Amino acid sequence: RVSPEMPEEVMSNQEASRLSCMWSFGLILMQFVLLTGSAHGASCAGAGLAQAPLWVWPLIAGCCLFAFGTELAVLTSAPSWQFKFSYTIPSTVMNIFDVCTDALAAGVMLASYKCEDCRLEAAWKQVAAKSALRVNIPLWSIALFAWLATLPQFLIPLFTDSHNSFVDLDLLGFETIASLPEKTSDANSTQERFMFKFFLRLLAENAFQIHVQITIAGLSIALTGWTPAVDIMLISIYTTFVVLLFKFCQLWPDFWLVFESFKSDMPAKVVFLNVLLAAFVVVAYALAKILALFVCPQHLLNYNGCAEFDV
Repeated sequence: RVSPEMPEEVMSNQEASRLSCMWSFGLILMQFVLLTGSAHGASCAGAGLAQAPLWVWPLIAGCCLFAFGTELAVLTSAPSWQFKFSYTIPSTVMNIFDVCTDALAAGVMLASYKCEDCRLEAAWKQVAAKSALRVNIPLWSIALFAWLATLPQFLIPLFTDSHNSFVDLDLLGFETIASLPEKTSDANSTQERFMFKFFLRLLAENAFQIHVQITIAGLSIALTGWTPAVDIMLISIYTTFVVLLFKFCQLWPDFWLVFESFKSDMPAKVVFLNVLLAAFVVVAYALAKILALFVCPQHLLNYNGCAEFDV
């Protein structure tokens, strides 16, 4: 018998599937508008980053409010869960804000590349030549690729027939709805959620993105100082880093469950631990690069210390 205080079902898997498809399409469209709009509408600001157009902020705010309203509407249908899960709504809003500002940052970098006075690419070539990898890839293409790496998590709900659409909603950042207990109690859902969230949201969306954005911000600060365009990039960086830490904290309880699911498969356990260790290193290095923005003379960190280049 189900207690009246604990309803049997707040949202069916079919309803969750429709909701995830709607938001998948909506977020892809929103990111495309922000990226192309800022790429064509940003104003040049000298040697550093271009300035994003002001109209993007009401658009981002509207998207965040709509996400807030979506989860609130689901909770309203289950009053007994409102106070139990409402604390996760701010993290959902932050997830949506992070997704939007990542697309905005990529668009601003593309706009900067077209500016005649911009010297970001020239400074990047000097830094890349002294790095451990010595990559010879244009910075604008790295920024674009970093944004493209976030798309799989939004495409999965549209093109896959998941048995658990609440996992799809978790991929999209709707953690309140995705945390409904009836849909997350089995081991398979826990493992699926962990793998998707770790590789797509934590690594592909946040870890790669934050390193690219810090590099762009550091180069721009060295070239033109602390401009409003840099402040916007820093907002995206800080948001991404906070979301990154939240995701680590959220995934930690499921870590041992997933680890034990490999049972006697020792090679799989070793690979899993190494991947987790690499993720910790990536996050720690991102924190070091953020501190370098304020500590290093030219605001950028390389593998052997503060980066040096001719501005």
